[in-house]
Amino acid sequence: MKENIVAARYAEALFQEAQAENKLDQVIAQLADVSLAYEQSEDFKMLIKSPLISKDEKLAVVDVLKSKGMIDEFLYKFLKLLVSKNRLNLLELISTEVKAMDRKAKGEAEAVVTVAVAMDEKSKGTLKAVLDKITGKKITILEKVDNSILGGVVAQVDSSLYDASVRGQLNKIKEQLV
Repeated sequence: MKENIVAARYAEALFQEAQAENKLDQVIAQLADVSLAYEQSEDFKMLIKSPLISKDEKLAVVDVLKSKGMIDEFLYKFLKLLVSKNRLNLLELISTEVKAMDRKAKGEAEAVVTVAVAMDEKSKGTLKAVLDKITGKKITILEKVDNSILGGVVAQVDSSLYDASVRGQLNKIKEQLV
């Protein structure tokens, strides 16, 4: 929990500064590249997460990221700051938070949609239009299949949950009867 609060503060600072310098899209793209490297390399993941690896070793890797062109001077300075403050382990949380701030600033949101069977493109389009209207935001759908909901759809947009599943309806009926 404390990590989330600290990561949110760093993300807010990075977001504000990147926006002020008109580098936000560039920073988000670079963070996505670094996140991909993080997901694909266990060694890189260990380097970022481990408190046993020295600051100098972590700085050396940040230097390599810059020399390979994965990050520019702006993000390089930010990563050096994270290393100096022993906060590089928060990089994934910071990256996620910066992307969420960018979506919010653009009036966009992600909807995690759970369905019993995979949706076709027409159904996704219809659901997207409904969620756009309900939320007043431009929605991007992330689909999850879970046959335990029996049918219908459960959509989570930010902190709002929209349950139009068969399981949800049965639970409502059960509560009314009991």
